[in-house]
Amino acid sequence: MKKLVFILLACIAFLLSCDKSVDPTPIVVVTPDHKGTLEIEFRVPLTYLPDGRVLRADLSIAKNAEELYKGQFIQTSNVYNSKLKYDFELKPGTYYYQAGIICIAGNDSCSAANFPGGKFGMKWALGTAVVKENITTFVIPQFTN
Repeated sequence: MKKLVFILLACIAFLLSCDKSVDPTPIVVVTPDHKGTLEIEFRVPLTYLPDGRVLRADLSIAKNAEELYKGQFIQTSNVYNSKLKYDFELKPGTYYYQAGIICIAGNDSCSAANFPGGKFGMKWALGTAVVKENITTFVIPQFTN
């Protein structure tokens, strides 16, 4: 029994004498986030309608066509009628985008300008862009008439 108590006390003394200056915090290695830029120049197409009757409505980015269709976007942008260019920082890869415009002119003007449904009708431009590391990819959405 005395041997067991002696061994136990020796273990406790050994543990108490250990060097406590070692920092127990793990080392975290931070790797840089390799990204590229997708720059979209969101032009509103010219029409015969008065200024301010065709507005930017939506600009969204998705990983693939299915997610774009389902509205599962990885990034969206608040669009403004006074802003032309929008930048998205993305990891390298292929992305799908959609840009939407809306007609707010009165009477039959929106129908005459080929907006489906007339007033508050929307047109969409869809496309793909390949983003490469440390490179800016530039696209201009093309709306059909």
